[in-house]
Amino acid sequence: MTMQAGFEALTQEAAEWDDTSDTLRAAALIAAGLRLETSQFSFVAFMTGVDTDYEAARQHVVDVTTAGMVETRKIADALREVRQDFASTDAGVVDRVRALWVPE
Repeated sequence: MTMQAGFEALTQEAAEWDDTSDTLRAAALIAAGLRLETSQFSFVAFMTGVDTDYEAARQHVVDVTTAGMVETRKIADALREVRQDFASTDAGVVDRVRALWVPE
């Protein structure tokens, strides 16, 4: 694999993690909007605690998808950082070799 191919692979992988992060963000927003009013539960739901359990489960989904969004964005950012580090190191090596080599 050439360095350019490696750079492209890192860029593509970062984009895939960005897509995952975007999907998790969309899911979190949807879950956040899935609220049920008290009147939408039956009388039995209040007696059994289903209304409270529903809200706890909904909030858990929001929390988990939001955390997943943050973490997958960090992965994408880290891949871009690695690509940048490799690119700057590669350019630095080229510059150092050019500085040492004097054509005759």
